[in-house]
Amino acid sequence: MSKKNSQFNRLQIYLSAGSHFITDIYQSFIIGLIPVLTLKFGLSLFQVGLLTATGVIAKSFFSPIFGYLSDHQGIRYYLIAGLLLTSVFLSLIGILPNYYFLLAFLFLGNLGVAAYHPASAAIAGHFGGNKKGLGSSIISFGGIFGNSLGALLIILVIEKLNIRFTPFTMIPGLITVIVLFKLIPRTQENNTGNIKHLFSRIKKVNKEKWYRLFLIMLATYSLNITWITLLTYMPLYYTAANISLINIGVILLFFGMLGAAGGLASGFIFDHYKKGSVIIQTGLVLAIPLFFFTFKASGLISIILFVLGGLFLVSIAPVCIRMTQDLMPGNMSLASSLILGLGPGFAGMTMIFLGKAADIIGIEALVKYELILIIFAVILLFSFPLAERGLKIRKFSINKK
Repeated sequence: MSKKNSQFNRLQIYLSAGSHFITDIYQSFIIGLIPVLTLKFGLSLFQVGLLTATGVIAKSFFSPIFGYLSDHQGIRYYLIAGLLLTSVFLSLIGILPNYYFLLAFLFLGNLGVAAYHPASAAIAGHFGGNKKGLGSSIISFGGIFGNSLGALLIILVIEKLNIRFTPFTMIPGLITVIVLFKLIPRTQENNTGNIKHLFSRIKKVNKEKWYRLFLIMLATYSLNITWITLLTYMPLYYTAANISLINIGVILLFFGMLGAAGGLASGFIFDHYKKGSVIIQTGLVLAIPLFFFTFKASGLISIILFVLGGLFLVSIAPVCIRMTQDLMPGNMSLASSLILGLGPGFAGMTMIFLGKAADIIGIEALVKYELILIIFAVILLFSFPLAERGLKIRKFSINKK
């Protein structure tokens, strides 16, 4: 890493956060459109879940591929091309003629998200200096803020203008693409070598490190399956409770914004105390009762519990990314893509089946079953420090020999 990149580079960190904000605005358009599209096309809960699953699978399972390529070829190309693809395809989903076009455009638009996310997350590793946790949280904050605002923004376009005006929302994305083209460095370090070298490095990873990676991935999966389910079905849940579309957008905005603010705090704590597994456990444990009682309460109390649950659930995401980057310091984009890709990807695949389950047992029962998975992840995370201690003992034994 060059000397220039050894310090906290505010321009690159905030540029990544800003472009992450714009990118994630588009990927959350579908959340705001779900009540409208459900009525327009007469969708079942399974079909609604498939919409979300299609987007999540596209942006998730392709993310590690783009993560490897951006490590190898430089992050600039993937930041620019990713945002361009996302802004064009996802701004058009409001005017598509049928459900199948909707699935296709969601898939293509979220391929752009898959290209963008690992490169953006890697900015913290390259330009965060000795504040990589804070850098990761700032970038994550931008994305979560955009993800929170996108649903409200597209609802406002529909309510105040018309659904036919949704294509004009691609304009901020195109402007941001030009800014990235001008300001993102043309070259990045090539840390990965060829793919054979990458696999040879993977083979050398010891079992303690693999186990810790598994625990982080389990926590990420638990986080994402709950997060995706809530964002997919809570707009329908609150619509049934006679809450207006605009107010639902505001609820989702606060849900994400509090989570983003919590992410900044968790990144700061991680930089200072490095107790990542404890931070993750705390966030998950606090989220469980809040989501459980969201469905027991009604009106404003239900909304407050839901939003507070988002604070603790979403706040652990940047810590998961940073812990994975620490396990794979030579492959920042690839490490980021495991958390931004495989965890949500498996959650997206699960959503295909959970959509059918929601048709049978309902939204409330589905979320309660998912909370059991979170409890299981919290229990397993108690073994994280033991695996870390085992790795230190192994290193000490090798050095002693």
